[in-house]
Amino acid sequence: MIRYSVLLLLVIISACGGTGEQRVDTTAVQEEMAQREPKRVTPEQVTEAAYQQGGSMAQQMLSLLTKQYQEEKLEIDFVAYLQNQSVHTFAGEATIHWIPVSTQASDLPEKEQQILEAYRYSQEQQQELIGNVQRIGQDTLLYTHPVTLNDSLRVQLALPADTAQILLGMWSIYISKKTIVQGM
Repeated sequence: MIRYSVLLLLVIISACGGTGEQRVDTTAVQEEMAQREPKRVTPEQVTEAAYQQGGSMAQQMLSLLTKQYQEEKLEIDFVAYLQNQSVHTFAGEATIHWIPVSTQASDLPEKEQQILEAYRYSQEQQQELIGNVQRIGQDTLLYTHPVTLNDSLRVQLALPADTAQILLGMWSIYISKKTIVQGM
């Protein structure tokens, strides 16, 4: 009888965490399980998420270039400044390139050549320039974002209002499909 009482007491103590073991944070475990749970997403959802993530990255990068230009107080104008910039960076699982409009097509991968040429043509036709998502292989998406000298950029740089709206270049952002899905 005493053996059973001691055994019962040990079981109760260990169940209550009285043996010095730490309790498991169930909310953290549940969050981790939910994150690892397979997600079923449609190609349209992946494309929309690529637009959102890519657009955000492009805006951040343009802000950095603009701030850098303003801090350097250069004698050249912003358009010339951007044509001389070479940006190649990484943001998490994404690779980001700045491609000035003056870049020769032969210096670019075929998909980027086609997109830059499409942006140039759309600019000539006075069409709206918008971001673009392309699939590159099975596991990567290419988000491109045209940068134009628009009203908000003119105000930010204190340029005259009559400055022509021109295509300055594009951001080319390679994002892995895995990263996009994990961010959803």
